[in-house]
Amino acid sequence: MESSVSVSLAKINERLQCKIHILTKYQQKIHFEVLNFTVLDLLFYSYIHRMKSFIAFLITFSSIFCFGQSDSLNFGSNIPSIDLIYGFRTLNRPQFGPDLDKKYSTFSDFKMSSPLQYVGVGITLVAATGSRDNIGNLQFCVYLPQRIHLPDSSLAKSRGFNVGFTFLGIDLLRNTDKIDLIANLGFDAGQLLITGEGIKQRNTYFAPKISLQPKVRIGKIALSLCAEYGYDLTKDKWRKTWFGPGHQNNLVPASNKIGGLSGLSWFVTLGYAY
Repeated sequence: MESSVSVSLAKINERLQCKIHILTKYQQKIHFEVLNFTVLDLLFYSYIHRMKSFIAFLITFSSIFCFGQSDSLNFGSNIPSIDLIYGFRTLNRPQFGPDLDKKYSTFSDFKMSSPLQYVGVGITLVAATGSRDNIGNLQFCVYLPQRIHLPDSSLAKSRGFNVGFTFLGIDLLRNTDKIDLIANLGFDAGQLLITGEGIKQRNTYFAPKISLQPKVRIGKIALSLCAEYGYDLTKDKWRKTWFGPGHQNNLVPASNKIGGLSGLSWFVTLGYAY
């Protein structure tokens, strides 16, 4: 009798141990999934925190675009459109010193083969408020990959993106509906990213800008050429990315002053006039 009771107790104990083992593994899995979600959640909220200033600027300038001008002004006809963009940017000063063969093109050392080239899309908006129109433009562009030399003579690849927004646009040719000459104010915000062997660093910028854009309508086709000058309000500093190599030397720019990515942009657009 005692022997059968002992065998039964042993079986019950074995089953309990098996259940406890399964529950422990399940608890560890749940803990890992909760921890993984928490990390992703923190990264998301960190990204939102970093972008809140840009969003605040966008909301502010959108409000100015819609309501900021006097009702007594009348800017006449204009050409709203959705556009494809191709352009290039020439910087005020070198990023990594003047003695490198492959570098960003600057005013003092302009090279047609090495400007910051970009492509993108844009939309020209017209907000009618009372007796006049406000003209604005929203753009998203990506910098095309290009090879550059770093200060240690290593070769790296550069790319990046730019978001542009203009507002309070004035059509200087008010009496024509086929041709515009738009003077505008706005800003650019974006970053350049450099990647190479053992390196991945970025340089972000925020640059208020002025622009002048002649534009012509041919049926439903809109063509334009635009010149913009932006002044970078951030310091010329390269920073490591979140997921870049852990051990890498900081890129040292030619200057650590404000205005490192200031420059002149030229671009052409081809779009649909709506």
